[in-house]
Amino acid sequence: MTMHSQTDPRRVALIKSLITKNRFYALIDPRRGIRNADAIEKIPEDLLLGIAYPCLEDGLNDFAVIRTTFETLDLFPEDDPIREEMMEIVNDARSNLLRRLVELRDKIHSNHAHFLGTDYNEFKSYSMDMVNRGYPRRNLDSMMKLNVFSSVAEAEGYTASNELLYHYEFTPGTDVAAVAALPAREFIVALFNDVLTSVLDDRNYKTKYLFDRNVFQKFIAVMFVNYATTDPMFYGINRADYAVSGEKDMDSTPLYLAIRKELLEIEQRLRKDNPAAGAKDYVGPTLLPPHGSDTADTPDFGGTDFSSPNFTDEARHDRLSPEELASRLPSELVNEEVLMGPILSLCQAARVLKQQGDGETQRFARLILADACRLVDELKRLNIISPLSDNPGACD
Repeated sequence: MTMHSQTDPRRVALIKSLITKNRFYALIDPRRGIRNADAIEKIPEDLLLGIAYPCLEDGLNDFAVIRTTFETLDLFPEDDPIREEMMEIVNDARSNLLRRLVELRDKIHSNHAHFLGTDYNEFKSYSMDMVNRGYPRRNLDSMMKLNVFSSVAEAEGYTASNELLYHYEFTPGTDVAAVAALPAREFIVALFNDVLTSVLDDRNYKTKYLFDRNVFQKFIAVMFVNYATTDPMFYGINRADYAVSGEKDMDSTPLYLAIRKELLEIEQRLRKDNPAAGAKDYVGPTLLPPHGSDTADTPDFGGTDFSSPNFTDEARHDRLSPEELASRLPSELVNEEVLMGPILSLCQAARVLKQQGDGETQRFARLILADACRLVDELKRLNIISPLSDNPGACD
């Protein structure tokens, strides 16, 4: 039994940053006044954070807005002024995405945030397999209910795109051998930094194809590896875990029990490794490259050892077959990219009309947002998407 686990007054809470829109799990003392499912201005620096569903999946919202906006742009001629307005939607979503990824990367780097139920060494091994050996595009699209990997291959002129392998490609200039030699945690930080470098490159926003090829494929590949190396307990799809809210007692649900146990164990190990500092003083440098930078060199992490304290040096599982891996991915998670993309884009367009239109246009925009909100609520009620999904029309 973890020390003090029975007497510790802290409770698991899923908290959302209003600045970055990221959500993390943390053990919160009730005296702090932060409740489960609360949205707060900024995640406190002294909290040890857990990354599990829906932390990474929240980023899909921004990707979905960008992709569906590019698809809508194709319906308008090049000289139509609405294209400029719609590119503002892309830029807003891109800014949101940058804030999300920077926070995730930096908090993983500083040891403030930890993937829960994830074998870090296995994460690294799967990722390098995707770099060196590749993974079938058809299987990636099928498991994630997308067509991005095959469509990129088709756009590049490959006729048998379903049979092609996808290889994760680090940004030009990266010393891949040096990245591969990093300890597991440091490798994951470098992987997130590589995705961020691609998000920052303006050249990747000229067309939907370039965005899909150089940005979206990378993020989906990282998500896929995360699913493959995470205990399904932390997917949050047990029905007892549904409908997270401040009003519902979540403490005894399977997900929250598992999160509490693992956060306490991580905290104890961090204190043991550094008793003078404690578990809450692991602050690292900001690694964000300058906007528009063409430089994609692997960042200097100062030789710090970021090996995961959670797992042994060897990967704990043999490689799963594509079929076995597909069976581990719950449909509620992967449905969101398929269904939420058009809904998010619709809401973003409605907000543009609401801000810039006349009274009648604004009334219709509010109607669109209200109906989108009801649609998402119904999808949650029918368990087609996860109840933890953000509702893009709710704030209106």
